Amino acid sequence: MVNELENVPRASTLTNEEQTVDPSNNDSQEDISLGDSNEITSLASLKAIRSGNEEESGNEQVNHNDEAEEDPLLTRYHTACQRGDLATVKEMIHGKLLEVNNDGDSTEHITGLHWASINNRLSVVDFLVSQGADVNARAGALHATPLHWAARYGYVYIVDFLLKHGADPTMTDDQGFNLLHLSVNSSNIMLVLYVLFNVVSKGLLDIDCRDPKGRTSLLWAAYQGDSLTVAELLKFGASIKIADTEGFTPLHWGTVKGQPHVLKYLIQDGADFFQKTDTGKDCFAIAQEMNTVYSLREALTHSGFDYHGYPIKKWFKKSQHAKLVTFITPFLFLGIAFALFSHINPLFAIIVLFLLAIATNKGLNKFVLPSYGRMGVHNVTLLRSPLLSGVFFGTLLWVTIVWFFKVMPRTFSDEQYTNILMLVILVSVFYLFGQLVIMDPGCLPEETDHENVRQTISNLLEIGKFDTKNFCIETWIRKPLRSKFSPSNNAVVARFDHYCPWIFNDVGLKNHKAFIFFITLMESGIFTFLALCLEYFDELEDAHEDTSQKNGKCFILGASDLCSGLIYDRFVFLILLWALLQSIWVASLIFVQAFQICKGMTNTEFNVLMKESKSIGPDGLSFNENFNTTPEGFAPSIDPGEESNDTVLAPVPGSTIRKPRTCFGVCYAVTGMDQWLAVIKETIGIKDSTGHNVYSITSRIPTNYGWKRNVKDFWLTSDINAPLWRRILYPPSGSKALLNGIEVDYFKLYKLPNKDVEQGNDMV
Repeated sequence: MVNELENVPRASTLTNEEQTVDPSNNDSQEDISLGDSNEITSLASLKAIRSGNEEESGNEQVNHNDEAEEDPLLTRYHTACQRGDLATVKEMIHGKLLEVNNDGDSTEHITGLHWASINNRLSVVDFLVSQGADVNARAGALHATPLHWAARYGYVYIVDFLLKHGADPTMTDDQGFNLLHLSVNSSNIMLVLYVLFNVVSKGLLDIDCRDPKGRTSLLWAAYQGDSLTVAELLKFGASIKIADTEGFTPLHWGTVKGQPHVLKYLIQDGADFFQKTDTGKDCFAIAQEMNTVYSLREALTHSGFDYHGYPIKKWFKKSQHAKLVTFITPFLFLGIAFALFSHINPLFAIIVLFLLAIATNKGLNKFVLPSYGRMGVHNVTLLRSPLLSGVFFGTLLWVTIVWFFKVMPRTFSDEQYTNILMLVILVSVFYLFGQLVIMDPGCLPEETDHENVRQTISNLLEIGKFDTKNFCIETWIRKPLRSKFSPSNNAVVARFDHYCPWIFNDVGLKNHKAFIFFITLMESGIFTFLALCLEYFDELEDAHEDTSQKNGKCFILGASDLCSGLIYDRFVFLILLWALLQSIWVASLIFVQAFQICKGMTNTEFNVLMKESKSIGPDGLSFNENFNTTPEGFAPSIDPGEESNDTVLAPVPGSTIRKPRTCFGVCYAVTGMDQWLAVIKETIGIKDSTGHNVYSITSRIPTNYGWKRNVKDFWLTSDINAPLWRRILYPPSGSKALLNGIEVDYFKLYKLPNKDVEQGNDMV
């Protein structure tokens, strides 16, 4: 069996606690090796692709201990470099106690620059280099440079500094690994991107450069199960066909690891799963031996292949046609359901409807979903399809049909204005629904010019914000405040609120106001329809002189107009009942949205705060979820206020352990009832199960400028010359909107208006 990689503390999992790394007693500079070819007789005999060589590590430890006994002065100096004690380092260098070009130990020649680099001590690195330290000095059992040591641990800022001061990215250690190989080995996607744009893109290293065993960076990333790195390497044109000396391609090693996302990226890029290794094993055989069959099958079906690797038959030539069928299906299903309950015994109707639901689900999954376009790693399911938007549209269409053909003819003479109001609401809802489905929610264009991306990376490094919270690894742009990458639109959406399955689109800066109009009109339309249906049922009762059949048949409805509807027109009654059920979650959604608008926050920001309050795990445990390796004591060249604003809007680093969500919880979340409950708790100050007071969390929202100011910022455009009605009804002009009464560009919003500064020139 292939063993797991050693527990190297990579940049992606480093805690926020101070780290002092000693590669001589750990595995930071060990041999990444695979068993010799004569040892590999089957997959079961494969040795792990190691991140190190324990024997060499042990030798380094002994040598280091000997050195400590022999030269306490050098030990003190190296310890200061490891801990970032710049004062001690300066004292020893300026006091001529040590020479900066002769500060290595007598055995491995490990310099102070090596120790400072591997411990992310930028201030010490800066000082040593300024004193003439050799940035390309080789040391350790692998004769690696400080650049290699920093890269293995994903320290972007150290790598950036060393490269700018003469470090050679083409140099290799004794294993044959260069900067690109070691960056990939770190699993820090930010360092990988930095090297790709600043080294590979400039032609200093080939994207497919190999180590002595013929392995490329893509092969290493595939084996590590690092889907983020695999995706970026493929964007830069990394070859999926290159095999190592044993005949293993990236897909073979990806199958060994069994990470589904990695396999999906490789297969979508055209990797050959029938290709065999030198021992005659294809991916299917490897998956059987490594117990990764499920992952391989998931990747194959996601990419449009069956379990044997052959293309799944597509019944629709275009993805849009398949989505249209999915969208129309709920309308037909609802019509059949209402008809069944209207004409046959409810018990039989439930049985027939249950069987029909199973058949519909099977049919859509087998004949329709395979025709969807397969991009990215998210599985194509009915919940990610236009099915739920079809449920809404089907409901709206059936309400329109029964109102137009049944309710309106009988009620127009008595309820003229109500029917006209119903017509206006229906037309408006149809229009807004169509607009929301196709409307741009506020997508920022992706960046394709490598020079511009390099400049963005450089700017973020200067201010200490080069991480996934501030840089979008999918679109290669700097993320504005309050934005989020959306997989559905494959773009960063400005002032992202949430993804709404009922409109099959995101809700963001440009369509948020239209969404509020939409759900408000929807709720108004339901109760207008209720009033007309009650009048319609009353007309039916008057038309039937014999009302004796109502006696004892309506149970809790008694002799009301609803009972008349149940008896005389059950089809309309059921549609009304279904519409009233929808009004429950729509009302909760309106309530939650109104609360969030008054608080000056988006749905996403509210969810982040709620998740923080529900986090469980050991106190004080903190993980680096954003791949941030900003050195301790780093002094960014920015206004101090910018950082404080930024940090509250994104998830605060903390335990990522969440309580598992049940099936009921999923339905609860889809309808928005979970947020409704959270808002109620916040309003009355109830503490949650973890003892947190929700109010204490929402009270520190940086975009809360007071409810009046927040409401004006949301509803009014920034065009002060436009009439008031236009400012209320129209969406924001381009990417500009109000925030604390100031016009801001949400595509370039990197600092929030200060709450303490009174706005003398209010744009209202």
